[in-house]
Amino acid sequence: MDITPFLTSFWLIALAEFGDKTQLTVIALSAMYDRHKVFSGVVLAFALVTGLGVVVGDGLLRLVVPEYLRILAGLLFLAFGILILFSKMDSDTIESTRLASPFFSTFWMISVAELGDKTQLSAIALAAKYDSPVLVFGGAVLALVLISLLGIVAGHVCGFRGSVPCRVLRRCVVL
Repeated sequence: MDITPFLTSFWLIALAEFGDKTQLTVIALSAMYDRHKVFSGVVLAFALVTGLGVVVGDGLLRLVVPEYLRILAGLLFLAFGILILFSKMDSDTIESTRLASPFFSTFWMISVAELGDKTQLSAIALAAKYDSPVLVFGGAVLALVLISLLGIVAGHVCGFRGSVPCRVLRRCVVL
């Protein structure tokens, strides 16, 4: 069995997610909430959003010419980068999650952050490229979970409490 789709999705997603806004969100949430509940919310959110992306990508593989998919994926990456640059992200976004349970808050924030994110677009593109959705899904989710574990540990150990201004975080995410 060829594990190229698994390894490709693992490394591409891991590199894309490291330092991403989602990882910064995980760091902040793990400083506010129990790390086990944050981890559970993260895993479920990533599994659902990535699964959706893989299903879409696998369907696109069967419907659209691959060359057009590459062009579309590139345009979407650019569009989402521009949207992030000009989005309104402030401390109220994370603070408002205290109203719900830690698990639900984490699940909701990660799900919303990942919909249309570069890692979901990458999962779509990889599922469209390889005819192996299970391996793409496995590699992508494993990468997302491991990178999130790093964020959870960092947030828990360092006690990150919003000490970095939100405008700085937003600019770092765009880069």
